[in-house]
This record gives sequence, structure tokens and C-alpha cells, in this order.
Amino acid sequence: MQNDMFSNGVAMIARWLGATAAVMIQAGGISTMAAAQEVQDTIRLRELVVTATRMPTPSDAVVSSVTSISGEELRRRGVRFVHDALREVPGATVLQVGSYGGVSSLFLRGGESDYVKVLVDGVPVNQAGGAYNWANLTTDNIERIEVLRGPASVVYGSDAVTGVVQVFTRRGAPGFTVEGGGEAGSFGTVAGHAGVRGGTDRINYSASIGHIGTDGAYAFNNDYRNTMMGGSLYTTPDSRTDASLAVRFTDNVHHFPTDGSGILSDSNQSNSEQALSLAVDVGRRLGDRYQLRLTAGGSRSDAGFEDQPDHPGDTLGFGFASHRSSRADRGNLDLRMNAWPNSVLTLTAGSQVERETERQSGETTSNFGGISTTPDAPFDRQRTTVGSYAQAVLDLPSGLAVNLNARVDHNSGFGTFFTYRTGLAHRLPWRTRVRASVGRAFKAPTFCEQFCDAPFVVGDSGLRPERSTSWEVGVEQEVVASRVSVWATYFNQSFRDMVQYNGGAAPGSPTYFNGASAWARGVEAGLRASVVPGVRASFSYSYLATKATEDGGMPSAPFASGERLIRRPRHSAELAITALAWDRASLTGSMTYVGSRDDVDFSQFPSQRVDLPGYTLVDLAADVEILRPGVGQPGISGMIRVENLFDEKYDQVVGFPGRPRGVFGGARFRF
Repeated sequence: MQNDMFSNGVAMIARWLGATAAVMIQAGGISTMAAAQEVQDTIRLRELVVTATRMPTPSDAVVSSVTSISGEELRRRGVRFVHDALREVPGATVLQVGSYGGVSSLFLRGGESDYVKVLVDGVPVNQAGGAYNWANLTTDNIERIEVLRGPASVVYGSDAVTGVVQVFTRRGAPGFTVEGGGEAGSFGTVAGHAGVRGGTDRINYSASIGHIGTDGAYAFNNDYRNTMMGGSLYTTPDSRTDASLAVRFTDNVHHFPTDGSGILSDSNQSNSEQALSLAVDVGRRLGDRYQLRLTAGGSRSDAGFEDQPDHPGDTLGFGFASHRSSRADRGNLDLRMNAWPNSVLTLTAGSQVERETERQSGETTSNFGGISTTPDAPFDRQRTTVGSYAQAVLDLPSGLAVNLNARVDHNSGFGTFFTYRTGLAHRLPWRTRVRASVGRAFKAPTFCEQFCDAPFVVGDSGLRPERSTSWEVGVEQEVVASRVSVWATYFNQSFRDMVQYNGGAAPGSPTYFNGASAWARGVEAGLRASVVPGVRASFSYSYLATKATEDGGMPSAPFASGERLIRRPRHSAELAITALAWDRASLTGSMTYVGSRDDVDFSQFPSQRVDLPGYTLVDLAADVEILRPGVGQPGISGMIRVENLFDEKYDQVVGFPGRPRGVFGGARFRF
């Protein structure tokens, strides 16, 4: 089976390369504009990243693995959701349960799906305990996405065990620009967006609204609607002060016909969510060597679940109708001092306060000799974390860069926890960069794991945080200056004190306990090339080995000692080629391969571990400039894209088929 799957994958790659080559040959010569752009690229400034150190840092001075994704590039390719963009990140596995709107999870470097900190303009948007549903985060009004792989609790506190994903909102620019567009296509999908950007040298702004609606890939009860509104304001009132404000709001509803094992079973159940994030960042220079920086922000998520009887006669059994609602809030305040004692050293010291709250309510209607509605036990809990941290970033002219970090967090729910990270990178004269780092990270228990009090779910207020120790080494080599480079990274992570569920606990006793451990290790490697003017190519490959080393005496199909961690493929790869042609067209082709992985079939009793076959997806996109913007004249471009070009049949999760081939077309304008 593996040989057949590999042969099919090779054949599909060959077909994709042939199709892509044919498109590029038909496109004609590469434009002189593209060639000029390549010349400019050879003298570009050092790329800056923010997420690794919380301040703009040259990417070659960062000791961790960071991938930066351009929001404009995603929009040009028609990528609507952030989780689809993350599929192309080395070491990242994205799983969506069902069609559009289905719960989406990110597994980074083999860690749990709640081991990744998610930030929108610096504001944490995870649920308390790390969970985050990626299904509803769109690429509207996004400047870029930074993905930090590796432990980052020393910078961001809880949840940043295997990495951080940060989304940055677009800023304005001097002048005034109006832009928008729309598209339609398969599955009854209709989407549109509009926005404005502008400003002066002292102040700039952006605002955007976007909406997508689709009937979904299933035959019934699969509608999905998502509306986003957001914007930013940035000002520099004087030469020593800067301030920014960013806000993002989403409102969505997802109808789904499946039960937890993927069986089509319900004609009217739905989930809804309204999410808000607000970020304020103010900096003030105190002389030439010091800066005081204050960041404040908060996020709120209101979620609901509705399931009414499918028809008047649907009144049998337990929970034939139910309603749930929840509200989760996170607010934080961070004050830090940055200092530059000299031209090569940056020091940071700061303190952070974060407040988390969660409320839940609901009711269930059952029929056991008579119809009755029972309210759920009310849930309303909160906890506070105070953290202090210090950081040193050394970037020497010799090419040596050193990062040192330490942090102490005290949480009202689980006590004190210490984290650290240290690493170095060295830029060698022959265009080689080597780096290494080691760090410790943690994830707080969920509110339910600590505080729930229900017949079958009882929390334990004495739970310890889940923790990890990780290290990595990497090398990057430019083969042809600014045109061809190769890289590779080896990482090794161990996870301890993982929280387990004990369904056999005595009535009233805690059902959660710290008792599990696991490890994940692997290799990420890739190549970037821009040999031909106007044509860029990238390839990445990830090998991942995982193992549960201790199940706490409570083995289960999803987690048992000696078994691989479920839903993490051993092999994965991504190939992308982008070409600028005719002086007006951008053509992109991408191939994503996800290898076989262990999963659990919950439709069986007892549930059984199964091997889920690998799959290969091929996407194509074209963006053509129809009318260039000019004085009194808007710019107009048309786009077409094909997802899953060869209509691959696959399951991301057992029982939940992935989306079939989809064809979409639309237009964008700007003036």
C-alpha cells in the first residue's frame, strides 16, 4: 500500500510539474519589470522579524526557526483562511473536521494542538489552556503572518510550547487608497471584501470588511457564513513617540450534519462564534539608549451551540435538543524597558499581568418517561498570571548573534513556573549560517481541568502545568548569492506532566491528573531558488517521529505508551512555484503532500486505532492585471484558482472527507 501511495504521489507530482510548465511556457517571456525587481532584491535590506524577540530583529540574528508569510501574496493567490496558509509551513500539520467552518487544529512539530500560542497584533486569542479553532480566521486585512517554531514561553508565557503564530494587521500609508473585490465558485461560495488605507507622514490608518458564504461540501446542513471587520491606526506624534491601535472582529455561524465520528446524522445543529481582539501599543524613547514600551490588549470570544429536534417527532432519547453558550475573556498589560548600551547589544526587562475568565451555561432536553429540560451546572471562573522577564540580544559585526532569555510566571491557579531560552547563530564568511538553541516552555491546564464540577467531569485545582524541554540545531547555506539557498533543522522535544482523563475515578473525585509524557523529534529541510528572473520556487520536507512514553496507567486508543501520537504524519512536503509573466500576470502552483498517520475510528466500540492513508493536493492560481491604476483610473485585476486540481479523495480525520476539487474566480480593484 505504501509503494502504491508513493507511486501515485510521484505520478501526481509529475502531472503537476507538467501542467505548471505548460502554463509558464504559454505565458511567454518574463517581463522586464520582473527582471528589474530581481536586481533590486540583490541589495535588499536585512529582513526583520518581530515574534521571536518582541522587537524588530534581523532574521539572520534570530536563533529560532521563523517563517514569514506575506498577506498580499495570500490574497493574490486567493487564500481565504489562515489555516490554509499554515499548511505550507515546515513542521506544521493542519486538520479540519469536515468542510468550511469545521473545527480546525494546528499541530506544530508534533506537539498537541493546544501547544501553539496564537496572537493577533500581540494579543493572545487562545482559550485559557491553549485551545484555538483556526476555522474562522481569514486573511482579510492581514499584513503578514509570522510562525515561530520552538519553545517561546520565555517570551509569551503559557501555551507557547511548540511555537507561536502571530497575525499582523495591515497599516496604512501616505495618500488614500480604496480597494476591494469579490469571487464566486464551487459549493455555492460567494465572497467579497472592501477596504481603505491612507494617512500622512505622522499618522496612517487602514480599515477593512470581508464576508464569505458557502453551502459547504456536504449534501445538507453545511452552510457557513463569516464576516470580518478590522482596522488599525498608527501615529508618531513626535520623533520619540509612537502609538498604534488595532482591532479585529469576526462573526460566523457553521451548520454541520455530522456527529463526532463523521456520520451524517443531524439536519439542524450549528455552532456560532463572535470574536473580538483589541491591541494598543505605545513606545517612548528616553534619550538615545532607552525606550519604555507599554502594550495592552484583550480578546473576547462568545460561542454558542444549537441543536433543536430535527422534526416534531424527534423527541426520543437523551439530549435530543440542547443549547450551549460560553464566553472567554483574556486581558493583558505589559510594561517593558528596552536598552541599547552599545550598537551590538539590546537588553529588555519587563513585567506582564494577564487576567483570564470563562463562563458557560446551557440546557439539555431529554425524554425518559417524559420530556424534561435540565440546565447545566453554572460555570464562572477566573485566574490571574503575573510574569517578569529579561532578554539580551547580541548581534556582533563578526556575524555571531546570541539570545538569552529568562522568565518567571506566577499563576493564581497553579503557582510559579520558570522558563528559559538560550541560543546562538553564526554567519560564516562563505554564506553559511549555523544556529542552535535550547529552551523550556509550559501550558496551563484548561479551566475545566482545574475547576469543572459535574457528574463525570471533576477538575483538580492542584494540577501542574504541562511542560516541555526542547533543543534544535540548524544550518543555512546560500549556494548562489541571493538566488539559491538550502537549509535544514533538527529538533528534539520532550513533553511531561501532560494532563490525562480518568473515567474510572470515584464519584466526586478529580477526573484529571498529571501523568503522561511523550516526545517528538524530527528534521525540517528545504530549498529556495530564484534563478530565472521573475520565477521563484521553494521546496520543504519534514520528517517527524513521535512516541507516547507514559500514559499514566490510563491507556486509550488516542494515547498509549509506546504508540505514535495520533494525526501527526511521519513525512510531509510542500513545493511551490510562482512566476511573473507578460508584465501583468502572476502564476502560482503548489503541491502539498501529507503522509500516512495514526488516527482513531470513534465510530467503532470500543474505538480503534487505524492507519490513515497519505494524500497529495495540488492547487493552481492566476492573477492577471487587466487595467493598471493611474490618475483618475482604478486598477483592476482578475483571478482564477483551482483547489485540489486532481480531485484527490482523502480524509484529514477519520470519517471526515476533505474538500473535493473547487474552482473559483473573481476580480479585485484598487484606486
